[in-house]
Amino acid sequence: MSDVRSVQILGAVGNDWTPGSLDPVLTAMHVPVFGGLFPGVIYDGDRYDRGTVIIGHESIARVAVVDCEHPDGSIERWLPALQSSKTVVTYVDATCPTGPLTDTLFRELGAGPAWLGGGAGSLDFVRRPVILTPDGLKAGVAVLAGFDASSRLGVTHGWRAFSEPMLVTEAEGNDIVSLDWRPAFEVYREVVESHSGRSFDRDGFYALASTYPLMLERFGAEGIVRDPLTALPGGRLRCAGDVQPNATIRVAHGEFSDMLGAAHAARETSSAGGVSTGSLALTIDCISRALLLGDRLKEELAALRLPGLPQLGALTIGEIASTGDRFLEVHNKTTVLAVIARGADG
Repeated sequence: MSDVRSVQILGAVGNDWTPGSLDPVLTAMHVPVFGGLFPGVIYDGDRYDRGTVIIGHESIARVAVVDCEHPDGSIERWLPALQSSKTVVTYVDATCPTGPLTDTLFRELGAGPAWLGGGAGSLDFVRRPVILTPDGLKAGVAVLAGFDASSRLGVTHGWRAFSEPMLVTEAEGNDIVSLDWRPAFEVYREVVESHSGRSFDRDGFYALASTYPLMLERFGAEGIVRDPLTALPGGRLRCAGDVQPNATIRVAHGEFSDMLGAAHAARETSSAGGVSTGSLALTIDCISRALLLGDRLKEELAALRLPGLPQLGALTIGEIASTGDRFLEVHNKTTVLAVIARGADG
């Protein structure tokens, strides 16, 4: 282990770690450490609700800790250390708004690095310390680890938009207030119930909405998925990720074959040109996607697996990704497969 120059720790929230138990370990580390606690972790073809994946990096991680609520005021001190990075791994407390953070990071650091990561925390969305930093286990923050090593990313989801485009006429953070000047849930409900032949009143919100995500349209690229979490009083739709006013959005649907095809595409993209010995294959998969797939998640993980490399990763609440030529985005119900080259030169 003498060649390990930084450590990434992916733990499950089911481990029940607390600052009291973990902080002495983190602060005693002699190399940079970062990571998070997630609804599940991925190891060699399966998911685990309890357990830990520990990754030793040969590259030195330049670790930054940013206040999610006020990123503008906390990112400046870290900029010199991150600006030269080729890869930035980012884990964020999922109870935080993501828009201000990603907007600030992209504005200050641009499209140069390959960004990857996701949201940490529990599915009850109660704020707890879930971000691992060199100073201990923290809440309400994001941890960024910049590496000199280069990366190739496959970012896919397999969902297919089918509805007519709708204008987001009012939105606040993660809440869509209105679509085409009508209450958002009213419009969404009409589309979903007509397409599915099912009823929200009879089946419940999650049972139906989990198979009908929303898709933000992106010119020349696969759309960005937004996962509806619940309908709020007044007809708002709360999503797992922010939505901007005046965005164009459509309702999407997908079959298992589409999901599996997307996983194959992510593997092909991330491994294009070959994979060198000692590279790290990091799988960031959405927990809501995993819950939807159930036992068939193993088939998706098998499709994502790269021969000769261990399969390591986390089930996240929202996925963070940019391939270096697109805006930094927070995704939902999406798979991110990153191949991070060994050492500094890739």
